[in-house]
Amino acid sequence: MAITTPDRSAALFLSILPTADTILAQQASLSNNLLIAGVRMLQKSRPEEAVPFFKKALAMDSSSIDAYNYLGNTYLKLNKNDDAIATFKKLVAMKPFDKDSAVTLGNAYAQAKKYADAETSYKKAVSLAPNDNLAHYSLGQTYLLQNKLKEAETEFQKVTRISPRDANGYYALGATYNKMGKYDTAISNLKQAVNLKHGDFALAETELGYAYAGKGDDYLLQKQITKVGTLDTAAAQLLKASTIKTKILNVDYGPNNPFYSQFGAYTPLSMLSMLDPAKTLESPNATKDFTMIFQFNGDMDSTSVKNITNWKISKAAGGKAGYYNHGYTLNPQTQADLPLMKSVSYDSTKQQATITFSLKQNATANAVIDPSHLVFKFSGVDVRGKAMDTNGDEFDGFGQVF
Repeated sequence: MAITTPDRSAALFLSILPTADTILAQQASLSNNLLIAGVRMLQKSRPEEAVPFFKKALAMDSSSIDAYNYLGNTYLKLNKNDDAIATFKKLVAMKPFDKDSAVTLGNAYAQAKKYADAETSYKKAVSLAPNDNLAHYSLGQTYLLQNKLKEAETEFQKVTRISPRDANGYYALGATYNKMGKYDTAISNLKQAVNLKHGDFALAETELGYAYAGKGDDYLLQKQITKVGTLDTAAAQLLKASTIKTKILNVDYGPNNPFYSQFGAYTPLSMLSMLDPAKTLESPNATKDFTMIFQFNGDMDSTSVKNITNWKISKAAGGKAGYYNHGYTLNPQTQADLPLMKSVSYDSTKQQATITFSLKQNATANAVIDPSHLVFKFSGVDVRGKAMDTNGDEFDGFGQVF
């Protein structure tokens, strides 16, 4: 049987073909070069131009953790939250037992304000690394954003146990206690945060100011505003603004169905419909709606303003408002009932509330009223959740705003 000799040229050709390992190494090298090019775009503050480089880097090496992280974080920088979430989801799928990947996905959900999804992702990170302070801190912040204050407190307490020298845990606890209204406990934790950062912790110093404000300690609050001003002037201005309480500045009667609060005691109810062509309140048992526009000095909580139960109409009983009917009522049987609140609307752009209420004529059409001594009081809150200034939460035609 004849023995054939292998073709030397074919053997030579096969020997110079790249191996699979060589190809993978070349792709990894190209991917790394593209990654470096993308990073250079970031350094030049050109994140939009960095994205294609990171995407190409992943195309060359789909296992590049750095490429996923750079791409996802660049999307976050560009506020392309959905793209960031999709990118980090792929990373989590590739590394299902990696705590850091779960945290980055949680960060993307949090920036997109998908707090329930962020919570799920951070919980996974905590389960993968029970003693990781970042995972617990991130979960706590998500609880705080959802107003789950007790859960946030628990997570931040874990952070302080895991890393007792980490100022951030105490700062977060202080912020949580502020939201709980536990100002003394907040102050204790915030002071600890400041001490650990040797006094150079603007966020904690600012939050400490809010704690003093919540407690009503004006002296320490003013000192804190001055101190924060040396660290962060913008934060100091916001802290100072927080001390300004919301007031009713003035009241307008509006063009439609105005209520004449300047009219005095024993005003015939029928006079209040003098601009009404139908003279509605001249008829027995008739009712008529009136409007008043309240001008606030700051942004109000819309839900609070529109809640009728936060508004009260009563008869003046002393102080700047004087006394209804000057304290002596003639012919009580002719006195009209108090106005009945019907609805409230709020214009956030103008910081104005328009209230609508009704008055009812009696059966003999001779009801009288003292518009100047009807007190309109608002007991709601502003956008910060702060109560009204008690020196500016009421109005009446006699005493005006008080």
